[in-house]
Order: sequence, then C-alpha cells, then structure tokens
Amino acid sequence: MHLFDTLERTAESQPNKPAFIYFSDRTKKWDVFTYQQFVDSTNRFLLGLQACSLTPDMSAAVLTPPSIEFFPFACALLKFGIIPIILDPAIGLKKVGECMEETKPDIYFGNTLTHALRIIFGWGKSTIKHNLTIEKVKRKKLKSEFLIPNPSSQIPNSTAAIIYTSGSTGLPKGAIYTHDNLAAQLDMLRSTFNITPDEVDLPAFPLYALIDVLLGVTSVIPDVTFPIPAKTDPRKVIAAIQQFNVTNMFASPVVLEILANWWSSSPTDLRGTYREVPFGGDHPLSSLKRIITAGAPATIPLQQKFRTLLEDHTDLFGIYGATETLPIAKIESREIFSLKEKTEHGAGVCLGKPIDGVTVRIISITDEPIEEWQDSLTVKANVVGEITVQSAATTRGYIQREDANRLSKIFRRCEEGALPDEAISNQERGIASSYRPRNDEMDIIHRMGDVGYFDEEGRLWYCGRKSHRVITKDGILFTEQIENIFNAHPQVNRTALVGVNREPVLWVEMKKDAKENEDKIKQDLAKLAKSHPQASKIKAFLFMKKFPTDVRHNSKIIREELTMLAEKRLS
Repeated sequence: MHLFDTLERTAESQPNKPAFIYFSDRTKKWDVFTYQQFVDSTNRFLLGLQACSLTPDMSAAVLTPPSIEFFPFACALLKFGIIPIILDPAIGLKKVGECMEETKPDIYFGNTLTHALRIIFGWGKSTIKHNLTIEKVKRKKLKSEFLIPNPSSQIPNSTAAIIYTSGSTGLPKGAIYTHDNLAAQLDMLRSTFNITPDEVDLPAFPLYALIDVLLGVTSVIPDVTFPIPAKTDPRKVIAAIQQFNVTNMFASPVVLEILANWWSSSPTDLRGTYREVPFGGDHPLSSLKRIITAGAPATIPLQQKFRTLLEDHTDLFGIYGATETLPIAKIESREIFSLKEKTEHGAGVCLGKPIDGVTVRIISITDEPIEEWQDSLTVKANVVGEITVQSAATTRGYIQREDANRLSKIFRRCEEGALPDEAISNQERGIASSYRPRNDEMDIIHRMGDVGYFDEEGRLWYCGRKSHRVITKDGILFTEQIENIFNAHPQVNRTALVGVNREPVLWVEMKKDAKENEDKIKQDLAKLAKSHPQASKIKAFLFMKKFPTDVRHNSKIIREELTMLAEKRLS
C-alpha cells in the first residue's frame, strides 16, 4: 500500500471531512482544516519546493515549530523526495549541531528563532545551500504549474526520512526510514488497534498527528504548538475530548498522570462542568474507545488511577516500540492488573504478546556485535536476555553510525525459498556509508538494547535497558524487576536502581501527597528489600523530589544522571 493512498482517497471521497480540528491562537476559537484543504496545501508546497530550485534526493534539516501547515508541508517533502531530518531541539543546542555535522543536510527549514540559532552556532554551514521557511516555500510561485514527477518517492525501499532518537540513553541516532517502513508502520497501527476512518484522535505529539492524516482519521489539537508532555494543560485536553467526542488518544505516561492528578484533585463542582451529559457519572473521558500510551512503561498505580476517568468499554493500551521499530507488542491495562502480584514480586513489566507481523526473539546478553544470525543465539522461556525485533517496520540502520549499526543490527539470511528483502538502495548506501548487506539474501534483525524474557504463555516481559543493568558483587540486577518491588509502597511514586562501586543504590521519588517522612519510608523499603531475594542486597536508599526524564516523552528516567548524583551523595 502506498503511503499516501488513504489520504488521497479520503480527500477525493470526503473533501469536507476535517483533517484537523484545532484551537487557533489567532482567532481564539476552534477552526477546521479539511482533507481537501490538506491535499491542496500539499500540492502548493510541492510547487513551491520546485520553485525554490530544490531537487529530489536532497536532505533537509527540519527545525520549524508545529503548526497546521507543517503537516501538509511534511507530506510535500515526502512526496517530492526530499529527505527530512527530524530531530528534537530539546536534545540541546550542542547535540543539534553534532547531528547536523553527521547528516550534512542540503537544506535548512526553520523559523526566525531557529535560523538565528543556525547562524550563531554555525549549524550545517559547510553543507547547507538553501535556508528557507515554510512561508517562503508557500509563497514561491512556478511560472508553470507543471510538476516534474519524482520516481524515488514511489520506490518502496528508497529513503523517506531520517528520524532521530531522543538520546535518552546516549547520543541521539538517526534511524533511516524507507517508504516501506513508514507504510508498514501505518498498516500495523491500523490493524493492531482496529483504527477506522470515522475515528477522532487527540494526538499528544506532532508525529502522531501526521500518522492520523495518513490513516484518514480526524485529529483534534487543543494546542497547535504541541507543548512538551509535562506541560500539558489538563483542562484543555479533557474539554476537547468531550466537545468533539474523541475516540482515541495517543499519549505518554506523564500526560496520563497530569490528567489523572488534576481530575482527582479537582473540587466536585468543577468536575461537574467537565462531565459529559450523555453519559453522566464521574467518568470525564467516556467517548474514548482506547488510549494508547508509549515512551516508557506506565506504572500499575498510574494505570489504576487513570482508569477511574474511563468507562468500562474503554481500553487502555501500553504499546512497546522504539524510534527504530514500532509497534512491537501491546497489552491492555486489565491484563496488567491481573499480573500485578507477579510484577510486585520482581517479574518485571509485562508488554503483552508481539503483534501480527512482528517476530521477537530473546538472545543471550552481550555487549559485543553479532554479525550474522544463528538460531543458537536464543535463550529458553523465563531466561532474561536481550530483546530483538524483525518486522517490515524495522529500520535497517543509522545514518553515519557504523559502530552503532554493528552493535544494534544482525544480518539474517532469508530461509530457502523465501523472497529476500531488497538490498539497501544506492541512495541509502550513500547515506548509510559502508553499512549494507553483503547480498540481496539478507534481512535485518534489530537489537533493542532492552532486556526481557518470554513466559510460558508467550507473553513478553520487560526487565529494563541492557545498559542499565546493575552488575554487583553478588550478581546482576535488572531495573524494572527491582523497582516494581518498591513501587508497590503506597507513598512511593517511582524508584530508580543504579550501581555505585558494584553496589546497588535505589533512588526514591515520593508521591506529592506522601504523609510519611523519608526515614520512615526508608525503614519500610528496607523491610521490603529483605522479603525479596532479588532486592535483599540493597542497603542504600536516596531521595529526590522529581527524577530527570527524557526530552521527548518526559517519562524515561535518565539513570546515567542519577548514577553520577549517587556517586557524589555517597562519597
């Protein structure tokens, strides 16, 4: 299926269907951007790109803040064959510069602020030939409206985009996405969650709004600036869900926490103003069919608290994936609740079963490269190992990161009689440097950098990041297995395990309304540790008001920072 088929069919059959319902800062009221307007805007941008003397196969750094016109502009880049380089400025100005040096973009799309930063910090000065804004591309006119077709945008295995990781576990890496990868991701999301064209979604991130329009659904956007998740306004979100009967919401755990905390702490009379009349009761999000949360595992107490905002018919899914491959597995909150006792006794976090079209294998833990797949690499059920993934949505490599490719990718020979995955295209070879399959009979398996295991029922369990495992004098401890033992304490919001001088140390983040002091909590946690063999060696407990988290989802704990703080605190 072509990436833009559903979008174009929707515009043709339902031209007045809203692609976006958004709150306009300019008019201070809700506005609508239809599918026909979306396609018309995309076509105007296509003409503008050509009028700016740009050509297919150029690459472009895209550092322009979200707006309604950003989305048809993004589609125009993909259709024209310009390779957008997507990175989050929140990673830090220095890292942005490093990513620019790595990707060597031909074009820079920004606004007044980001162009000023480009000039001040010298981003891409040796390679960038075109400095543009979305507005300039939109205004640029061709003398003729004839658009030269771009064949590369129709080639499934041609490079479509470079999407950078958040860098929460190291330097951000640019995953090379083909058109095939993006199309497969759309198909998997559609079929896994049974998303239909009549749905209305509230996306928490700009990328999800782009996915929505490619799936033919309507996005409701309370704030077109897409503030970072930790600054979500719960009033705006809840009011929008109710006003437009939103059926789906895609958000990180921190957004769920903000909504749940605001609702539970609001006075009864204020709740009444947000209660849906058709449904009644005390469930403000009754129109939702499903919530999909990603970015980091949502704790069991958070899921239990958030479910109080939902009706019984609403599913709360946790989805497992990464920038390099998504989706992988899913699990609904009520299944999580049924496994609560296992989680609180050190089993880890259940991710559910792999979705259709995804092959997950668990291999022995090693920090060394694995060049070629062997079936002997796999471990048995209930043995913790490294999680590997293979699917049509799995990216083949990182841009200009030969070391990272060697550590994260495994070549696998196609089975005899099976159709081989196509070799990386000439265009992609140029981007990915010397990293490529030796022949056309190789497929790619991605090493997630996560550790986990399969249980006897085929469910995948997550035990933490491989790089976060704590190697002690007495053995190896895995973060998610240990932390959930202590997260069960009623006064604890979450915990983080780190290692200092081969000794385990547990950081503790208390709940905002915690009534007991740190000394009492420390005594309780010490008792919990003694009652669990895995955790019994933990003697050091440190407290912090709020853990440092990743810039993209505001949910992943930055344990590297906590390790350095623990070393200072304990020295």
